[in-house]
Amino acid sequence: MQTFRRSLPHIGRWAGHRRALDACRTRQVLNNPSFSASGRAPRNYSSGSLAGLKEILRVSEEVKEALATNKPVVALETTIYTHGALGNDLDLEGIVRRNGGVPAVIGILGGVPTVGLTPDEITQMVDGSPKKASRRDIAFLVGTGMAGKKIHGGTTIAGTTVLARLAGIRVFGTGGLGGVHRGGHVSFDISADLTELGRTRMGVISSGSKGFLDIPRTLEYLETQGVLVSTFADGRTGDVDFPAFWARESGIKSPFVVQDEEHAAAILLAQERLNIETGILFANPIPEEYAIPKDEMATVIEQAVRESDEQGIHGNANTPFILMRIRELTNQRSVPANKVLIRSNVERAAKVAKALSRLISERPSTLNTPVTSKADILVAGSVAVDLSCDYTGVISLEDPIPQLHTSNPSHISQSIGGVGRNVALAAHRVNKHTKVQLCSMVGRDFAGSTVLASLESCGMDTSCIQRLSHDEHPGSRTAQYVSVNDANKHLVLAMADMDIFTNQSFSASWAATIKSSKPKWLVVDANWKDHDIRSWMQAGKQNEAKVAFEPVSKAKSARLFCAERGLESLGVYPHATVDLTTPNQYELAAMHAAAQDNEYFGDSRWWSVIDAFGMRGARDRFVNITSAAMTDAGIPQQAVQLLPFIPTIITKLGSEGALLTTILRKDDPHLYDAAHKPFILSRCINDHADVGGVYMRMFPPVEQVTDVTSVNGIGDTFLGTLVAGLAQGGRIHNLINVAQKAAVLTLRSPESVSDKLALCLSIQLYKLKMASRRPDLSKDSDLSSASDHEDFDYSSDEESEPGTRRKRQPREKDSDEEDLERFVLGDASNFRENLFRNESEDDEEGRKTDAFGRIIDTEEGTGLEDADDADFFAFDIDLGRTPVNDQQLLPAPTTSKAPVDPNNAPAWEDSDDERLTVSLANATQLRKLRTTEADDIINGTEYTFRLRQQYLCLNPHPEWARRAEEPPKKRRRRSSAASDSSIASHEAGEGEDFKAEALSLDNLLRDANAMVGAVSTRPKRLRPEVIDIQRSRDIPDAHKDVTSLAFHPEYPILLSTSTSSLLFLHHIAPTAYPTPNPLITSTKVSQVPIRRAQFTPDGKKIFIAGRRRYIHSWDIESGEVQKTNKIHGHQAEQKTWERFRLSPCGRYLGMIATTRKGGGVINILNVNTMQWIAAARLDSRGGIIDFCWWRTGNGMTILGKGGQIGEYSMASRRFLGVWSDEGSNGGTAIAIGGSHGPELLGEDRWVAVGSNSGVVNIYDRQTLILPSEEDELKLKPRPEPTRAVMNLTTPVTVLTFSADGQLLALASRHKRDALKLVHLPSCTVYRNWPTEQTPLGRIEAVAFGTRSDMLAVGNDSGKVRIWEIRS
Repeated sequence: MQTFRRSLPHIGRWAGHRRALDACRTRQVLNNPSFSASGRAPRNYSSGSLAGLKEILRVSEEVKEALATNKPVVALETTIYTHGALGNDLDLEGIVRRNGGVPAVIGILGGVPTVGLTPDEITQMVDGSPKKASRRDIAFLVGTGMAGKKIHGGTTIAGTTVLARLAGIRVFGTGGLGGVHRGGHVSFDISADLTELGRTRMGVISSGSKGFLDIPRTLEYLETQGVLVSTFADGRTGDVDFPAFWARESGIKSPFVVQDEEHAAAILLAQERLNIETGILFANPIPEEYAIPKDEMATVIEQAVRESDEQGIHGNANTPFILMRIRELTNQRSVPANKVLIRSNVERAAKVAKALSRLISERPSTLNTPVTSKADILVAGSVAVDLSCDYTGVISLEDPIPQLHTSNPSHISQSIGGVGRNVALAAHRVNKHTKVQLCSMVGRDFAGSTVLASLESCGMDTSCIQRLSHDEHPGSRTAQYVSVNDANKHLVLAMADMDIFTNQSFSASWAATIKSSKPKWLVVDANWKDHDIRSWMQAGKQNEAKVAFEPVSKAKSARLFCAERGLESLGVYPHATVDLTTPNQYELAAMHAAAQDNEYFGDSRWWSVIDAFGMRGARDRFVNITSAAMTDAGIPQQAVQLLPFIPTIITKLGSEGALLTTILRKDDPHLYDAAHKPFILSRCINDHADVGGVYMRMFPPVEQVTDVTSVNGIGDTFLGTLVAGLAQGGRIHNLINVAQKAAVLTLRSPESVSDKLALCLSIQLYKLKMASRRPDLSKDSDLSSASDHEDFDYSSDEESEPGTRRKRQPREKDSDEEDLERFVLGDASNFRENLFRNESEDDEEGRKTDAFGRIIDTEEGTGLEDADDADFFAFDIDLGRTPVNDQQLLPAPTTSKAPVDPNNAPAWEDSDDERLTVSLANATQLRKLRTTEADDIINGTEYTFRLRQQYLCLNPHPEWARRAEEPPKKRRRRSSAASDSSIASHEAGEGEDFKAEALSLDNLLRDANAMVGAVSTRPKRLRPEVIDIQRSRDIPDAHKDVTSLAFHPEYPILLSTSTSSLLFLHHIAPTAYPTPNPLITSTKVSQVPIRRAQFTPDGKKIFIAGRRRYIHSWDIESGEVQKTNKIHGHQAEQKTWERFRLSPCGRYLGMIATTRKGGGVINILNVNTMQWIAAARLDSRGGIIDFCWWRTGNGMTILGKGGQIGEYSMASRRFLGVWSDEGSNGGTAIAIGGSHGPELLGEDRWVAVGSNSGVVNIYDRQTLILPSEEDELKLKPRPEPTRAVMNLTTPVTVLTFSADGQLLALASRHKRDALKLVHLPSCTVYRNWPTEQTPLGRIEAVAFGTRSDMLAVGNDSGKVRIWEIRS
């Protein structure tokens, strides 16, 4: 093998790359939850799951049943029959069956990939001129079949491996493996069998590779692919030879030796449970009596290979020619040897499959914690085999109840069920975007295998289902459930064997599963033991999940309210352990009785919540909302008394509908919404901090169902649909009727969860959405956050809210009305945004803020009060300006009493103000004082406060008064040595501990989310030659000069810098009154003439640098400023950090170095650690002048001063190629942009190169790549530009593409008004803009908005002007 490496230097380098790729692929597979760690049939393949392939891949019923029940299955290829010369009498299927296995002959029959071909189908394929089908051919043959032309395909080893893996088969028996052909280092003639083994897990039993191939190179290639190669010892000891097909020895030692079939099976099982997604080759030597001596075969093979070379036979024809010559030269002795070795291999494969099946049944997985991905919903519950017995007696119409103490005629059906499984499957089916995981247990028995196969066929993730053996876990039988129904399909009696759940305890692996999946909702059913139910719920709460409880049955529902000896107490609202439950009326009664018996109602915490309800004399209200009969049965009373422990209870009442009972928060809009007034059962009568009232609403049935097919799973479907909607942000009162619809579908389905959920409910909700477009501006209870899901609109109203009416479209205002509204209310759009915003929201750091972004109930300061100014950046927050948009308006109160300045306290307060009430909704002139649409009744103190705030909004403090109230500012000492251009004067100060803190993003932007206005997400297309561009308002604050501009990647914020050490952040709001585009903050970085500042791609940091030996990064969320002042080992070549660029992926920072020779190096740092990781060195005369990152961040395009352009890859840390700019007399700037470019070059479509002459060459990067058969990228050394733009006559200093790649801005600072816009892909210069009257000046910086709808231009006089680009 070492000889092979030395003789093939190119292959060696290529193999090294392959190893790197394999290592990457292995890491991906290990982190991929798609592959089982429990020893079951694999669930997913890289191209999708078996559930998604069932319409394309046909698996015979025999093979399906064998895989589901863990029977040994052996895959067999079809090229032996279709392209072989061994005849059809091999009896390979019979050999598999005689050894206890199930054969699975694999091929493509009439364009349909089939696993489990029958003998007649094999004959049909052989007679139908089949094609040879490797991996590359499968899609062509299948797609051609879909198009109507049916083609047969005999699968090779590679093709068979692909389809067998998709079906879940583990073992494959064949003749001889393909390999590296002789001279493969020159021709690269390498069989696809080898690469397939390198990426697909399969145990392949063969007699090694075909003897005429290059066996040493074949083994080397398999090693590179990460394929385990092992040879059966067959009684031999010590090292054994790898077989050479017809000969038992090849003279080459086998890498590994396997003793017997059990040993091979154990290796396969370990490979699967370790999730190593590569194949294993088990070499089985030909039986000794049929073997041909090695020396004899070597002579024959040499002659056959020599003749093929002499006759020029290569490619697909090479192998058949050599085999034919070998038959002739051996006097047909090779033919019986071929047959014997194939039969021997298939027999051994059957024995390995049988041993593997036995191992899987006997040995549980040793991996306690499955690899778990993030999930929206995690369901912890039962999965079981359901038997449904429907009474069908002859007198069933007269007496539908089955007779006791005797046998009854019935229709018995079997299905897979279990409460947990049903809930999970309903949530999974109802929304394809909801990620659902099921945590459960099955036994290592036939029923368990059936359950797992069923779940996998539904496309569900079963990686969190534990499989327990009876030996290690007594009583671990797979759960089973038997229901006896009357003639009307109503449940009469049910029997359940769920001991597997009560005999096991909550383990650490379950807690780890919840922690790793981080679900939004955790659903726990009552099949677990009492303390396990608590453990599940506590683990969910510790990981910030909402918890839903499914009571399961009358008896099991009481487990939630068990005796609490030795258990952690059940939480009470607002810190309830359970957020939601959906019992029926009997389960509700059982839960209430258990809570009463175990003294839950004696808890003082329970009393404090109940007292806040004010429920005295509530019978009439119960009757009005529900009914007298329901009230007499105690259903609403029981629900209310359980609310402190479960804040939302939905009682399922069968044909009468569902009853919602929930606690409303203090500020819940439902308390003041007239539409919901009939459902307000009570309002808080004391000063409880969290209880606002009780909401009770009866939802009638959506449909009276008479054609019931089965009642199994209807409650589970209801909960699964409900939780799926809540996980996507739906509102509880809108989801109940949706869940009822889902339950109706299951009532009409023979399955426990209807398979029509997604389609029917999507259609229903789409109709509802189209029928009513009225926005619901109210905010619901704890479970009610708005959602606008693109596929499944849970937030659509299921029915029209009572008392609502369609609003008329407002008429358009004339200009006088708009001016008056702006004068009275500020900007009209901003007022409306504030008016209907929720009063209290959480900011990004989890703190409570009011409708205007002010932090509520916080006593923490900024942390800067006692600090010396010299230790900080100097920030100026322009509080004196008139507020801009809702985040800048004066804050409104969140309590009825406003904070009072102790130095300016009122002399007298009227105590009657607290008792006075004022209606804001009924008086037209007072409506402007509301903070939400539902805001109405307030007390006198609040009214006074809001009037004062409205006055201050209209009449802000004059600037002289504001300055008088500000604390005196300390003077900052400045060094007389400061210089904008000197580097040496600051080198002595590099060792100082320069700490700096800045105001946080929250304090700067108040509520940044409010800055995101209603923008169109539709891509706009620009036409060439004439652009629709309109002048917008300029930035009001001027710099000394402008050195860089950048738009925030998310918010409408513009960053601008200058050499006067100032950095401005402006909110781009041209309609703000009275100051458009107001200043958010200004930052002075002492003694740093800022040359460049840039947002990180996530917008959370700003990097700032000048002509200095250091750089600052400002975390605008935390306010922390970090200074980096050296690159270890590279200080000498990095004398200034001003020419830096951040990669679009946010991982790298590149800087042009300043070496003595003028450059030539770009140092690359890790953004997170600010440590040096690489250097890109371009051999260019005069050094490097500019560079830009690829849009993927995986590389950069570097421009040398002499016009050389290098494409540098971060993956390989080398240049992929270097090319030259046509006609360049000195490069000055470079930019790349656009999308759908070459993937190998970062996917950017265009590259623009500016020069000293003013010419800008635009290249299409697709044309840079030369066609190459080698595994290496080749670039044209001197490509022709798509367009040379010659509109500028002075050196190009600015090149910038818009984010969507439709515009290129090119400018020069050396001449006034030197700016042009180029349209792409036409590469034409716009002729209508700029004009001679466009005020540009000498341009220093240009930036496009993140949506390509804004253009900012900064000039040397410090002005920043903005234009709006329209489609």
